Amino acid sequence: MRAYVIDAFGDTPALREVPLPDPGPGEVQIRVRAAGVNPLDFKTAAGELAGSGAEFSFPLTLGFDVAGMVTAAGAGADFAVGDEVFGLVWPHSFEHGSFAEYMTAPRQAALAHRPEGLDPVAAAALPMTGGTAQSVVDWLGLTEGEKLLVVGATGGVGSYALQMAADRGAHVIAVAAAADHEYARSLGAAETIDHRTTDVADAVRSAHPDGIDAVIDLADNAETVSTRIAPLLRDGGRLLSTVFATDPDVLAARGIRAVNFAYRATGEDMARLATGVTAGGLRVAETRNYPLASIDEARTALMNGHVRGKLVVTT
Repeated sequence: MRAYVIDAFGDTPALREVPLPDPGPGEVQIRVRAAGVNPLDFKTAAGELAGSGAEFSFPLTLGFDVAGMVTAAGAGADFAVGDEVFGLVWPHSFEHGSFAEYMTAPRQAALAHRPEGLDPVAAAALPMTGGTAQSVVDWLGLTEGEKLLVVGATGGVGSYALQMAADRGAHVIAVAAAADHEYARSLGAAETIDHRTTDVADAVRSAHPDGIDAVIDLADNAETVSTRIAPLLRDGGRLLSTVFATDPDVLAARGIRAVNFAYRATGEDMARLATGVTAGGLRVAETRNYPLASIDEARTALMNGHVRGKLVVTT
């Protein structure tokens, strides 16, 4: 079968023929229909997760987000042959990822049944980014009328966080390039700021001189967060960074609750996302698709800068 693999951390991934992976006890083999592309995939290839506590085996097939059909099941597996599933594979040990025609997923993977109303491409665009956004918005505990600033608002996580926050009644201020402002507003943003032409902090302070209630920062560095973004919060506000750019102890002195957020997915998270889409309340992020044979193009697009919505590879 074809798979996108590395033989060691630091390698440039390559699409090549590898043996079909067989499921062990508790595992399932999945015929991959679609796989979401995330920055974490290529951080993994670069070795940035080598000290994360996960164990990686080589040759390593990249890819964490998957939608596909179970084609074999080991003893004690939670899914049966023929089940259509989707989710996020983030086990304690990792070898067979989703950038392949087939993969294996361990029992601790965050998988759920894919309902008929959710097609495979849409399902593959949900797990890591949609699940992160869902948990982020839950953590913030937003209420009606609260003002929320989202920095990096039209990428994968932002595309879902905007909707979920607006659905809770928050007044969402989206920071994104001007070309993405219409997209941001279609997802629920009440205001937009072009970070390329406008000082974000000055714009927020001018529009909301009494301060804002919460921040989701998906893009800034630690200096920008501490000197420009965090001061926009009212005392008692909340700040969450997915890029580990905040100092919770420093902000606690102002009564601000802050966290550097790392998502830990569950199958229940996936089921909740599926229900949100099939019930009509959650829109799948704008998606750009690539066949597996063109996965290098997807990698280049992701590595070269901001991508609106999600990239998905189909097999």
